Amino acid sequence: MGHKFNFDFVPLNRDDITVMSNEDIQKNIIKFKRMIREAKTMNQDATHFEIEYCYLDHERQMRLRSEKFVKQYRRGDR
Repeated sequence: MGHKFNFDFVPLNRDDITVMSNEDIQKNIIKFKRMIREAKTMNQDATHFEIEYCYLDHERQMRLRSEKFVKQYRRGDR
């Protein structure tokens, strides 16, 4: 016997995402991937989970890009 999956969540706003640590962003990305997968398995609309996932992944990518440029700048690889 399986357990019910809880689809209740509060959408994140820009400020919430901005103050998250990289680890928290990664944890939330994993959480929303799972929610998307579960929603699709249960034939439910996963659009709102996919949107949250995209916002989190975009923040992750921007941070990685920023870290890359900071490292290049410090090394003098301009």
